[in-house]
Amino acid sequence: MDKSTVSSTFWDYIFVGGGLTASVVSHRLGKLNSQLKILVVEAGPDANKREDIVWPNSSNLIGGDFDWKDNSVKQAQLDGRVVSLPNGRALGGGTVINAGGWVRGDKYDYDLWGKTVGDPRWSYDGLLPFMKKSESFWSDSINRDQHGFDGPAAVQSVTSTKREFPLRDYALRSWAELGVTALPGLDANAGNPLGVGELQENKNRGRREIASGIYSLENVTVLTDTLVEKVLIESEAGRLSALGVRLADGTEIRGRETILAAGAIRSPQVLMLSGVGPADKLAKAGIPVLLDQPEVGKTLCDHGLFMHSWKVKDPSAGWALGSGNPLFTKEQYGWGGPVDFLATTDVPKEGLAAAIAEDEGRAPDPATHPLLDRRTFAEHVFMYFGAADGSRVTFVLITMLPTARGSVGLVSADVRDAPLVDPNFLGNAVDRYAVREALRTAVRFAGSDLTAVGRVVLDGEVGAPGFDEVLLVDSTDEYLDARLRAGIGSSYHSMGTLAMGKVVDADLKVKGVDNLAFAAYATAEQAVEIIYDSS
Repeated sequence: MDKSTVSSTFWDYIFVGGGLTASVVSHRLGKLNSQLKILVVEAGPDANKREDIVWPNSSNLIGGDFDWKDNSVKQAQLDGRVVSLPNGRALGGGTVINAGGWVRGDKYDYDLWGKTVGDPRWSYDGLLPFMKKSESFWSDSINRDQHGFDGPAAVQSVTSTKREFPLRDYALRSWAELGVTALPGLDANAGNPLGVGELQENKNRGRREIASGIYSLENVTVLTDTLVEKVLIESEAGRLSALGVRLADGTEIRGRETILAAGAIRSPQVLMLSGVGPADKLAKAGIPVLLDQPEVGKTLCDHGLFMHSWKVKDPSAGWALGSGNPLFTKEQYGWGGPVDFLATTDVPKEGLAAAIAEDEGRAPDPATHPLLDRRTFAEHVFMYFGAADGSRVTFVLITMLPTARGSVGLVSADVRDAPLVDPNFLGNAVDRYAVREALRTAVRFAGSDLTAVGRVVLDGEVGAPGFDEVLLVDSTDEYLDARLRAGIGSSYHSMGTLAMGKVVDADLKVKGVDNLAFAAYATAEQAVEIIYDSS
């Protein structure tokens, strides 16, 4: 459909952004009622048939053709570094360029979400039916009550693809030696991920599954390579209502309901450009204020990521990719990451309590403070790759429970100008303590006699540019902090900028503006029912 026809049509639903969320919600709405007129407007192209993004070793992913290539502002707690913030710019969004990991998260976090907004639909049990609806899980004998088996998203594991790695037993035994035990069925996607679970990925025999491909858009009209400038909002009798959108070329499109689905960075940008946001920031950018909503763009956070490389004692033993081990020439070893397990850990509570007191100005009550329960603070990924000759391996540390909050702001009133993004990495004492302790755990795993990996396989950390020392079990807090400041980056999981309970209500409606909603992937399958039933 050409743009003139699109602009002359009155749509039932207009989606701003054509990523994962819009693919899911628009597809499901079209299945519920094929007579609905549904429009998805995506800034990037349709990449579904591009073969250079399909496989795990594809070369056109992060930093490639389909990445917004965003950057943070200088990070105060990272010695002023600017951090790269990849985001998918294509139909299917992040599923075009991401690693494809399938990680559900912790029941505790979902339950806290439901409690915070006062709505059990957003608790773990409330969301579980929709989690199951989305997936086609690889095994029908592991945690059957937790998984779906006929959803659009294929979930593979190391076991299902028959690509167990030579260090598998060493890794599992080493985590157990540190008190991090194997989860039932090695399944970290059953509500409690604390422990060791096998890597699960949203891939089909290694092939990338782009959301706009597995959720057919046959009942949806799609505009690609098209930038939305703002939501059209009118004020009548003291009420604000969304009428549709204006494109960057000035074309106006009208509809019954507009749904922001452009992610945690560009959804707040579009909303602020529409006149809804912090009045002072809108005025500074020369944007007429329709609704002073100071929470728009606030509470941004991201999972931090820190990588460190370790030397292999005997590369000829065939432990790592590049070592010449003929096992790695088998096709299935190219179907996913060179990883057996994800290990998820908590942090010591005494030091955490002190960090909380530093941030909050008073000692926390151990019986009631949510961070002092058993929580998923860190995820450890032991990757069997680090050098072309198999002489190194890599560890990835991901901060799973960041508590500092940042923001998304405007540079100008022009949607073409990338927004100001401040994830505020390591922005408080809790986050600095948690990642430091998580790194200590990783160093004990890789570089001590406490574990089989440390005793038999590895021979010390490689080190990092600008540092004379390497990571050791007895490294000082000051050294660990310096390494983290120099090396931590983004896991590409921006979130929180249109927070439920603050900017949107539990029905995903933007507060103060009729006919305007926001959806993100965690809400997508349930959002379908909420949006359809409320229209």
